[in-house]
Amino acid sequence: MTKSLCKMTRKQIADGLGDIHRLVAEPKFVCRSCARSSLEKEYLCKPTAIRPLVCQKQSLVKQSKCVLLNEALPLAKSPDPELVDKSFIVRKVVEQVKQKAQHKTSTAPNDLLESFASNKEIKNAKKALKKQYKQQKKLLKLAKKTFKLQKREAKLRAGLDLGKLISTGKASVEVSKVH
Repeated sequence: MTKSLCKMTRKQIADGLGDIHRLVAEPKFVCRSCARSSLEKEYLCKPTAIRPLVCQKQSLVKQSKCVLLNEALPLAKSPDPELVDKSFIVRKVVEQVKQKAQHKTSTAPNDLLESFASNKEIKNAKKALKKQYKQQKKLLKLAKKTFKLQKREAKLRAGLDLGKLISTGKASVEVSKVH
């Protein structure tokens, strides 16, 4: 049973009923999207820890100190190391470029090797900057589109309000003719 419980078909559930009973007997995790529960979080698509009943019945102060609760809760995620590394590399490259602009000296053989290494870093930094520029361009395009749609919606609402006023005026005129 390698598939998560959330993605299993009825036939697969019927075939693996013994394993499923073992997993669901005393659940520690619940799926946030489909509310299925399991003993192990590997069998759920979006697992969230369930607080043990022992900890839930205690006061708030004791709940924070509860070992069982801390065991059930997921570990805090640290920032993505790739993003941190990229920003660090970009800063480093910018500093190197500034230093090279200030101190133009003759290139020795050791400097050539360093320049090749820094060229690779420069290329990576350029790629990262290009990606960031593209993302900002997409966000700007999306903002323009939403502004345009809001403007169009306001125009349509104003047209509907006028249409209601006109239709109510006609109805009152027709009613007055009948009497």
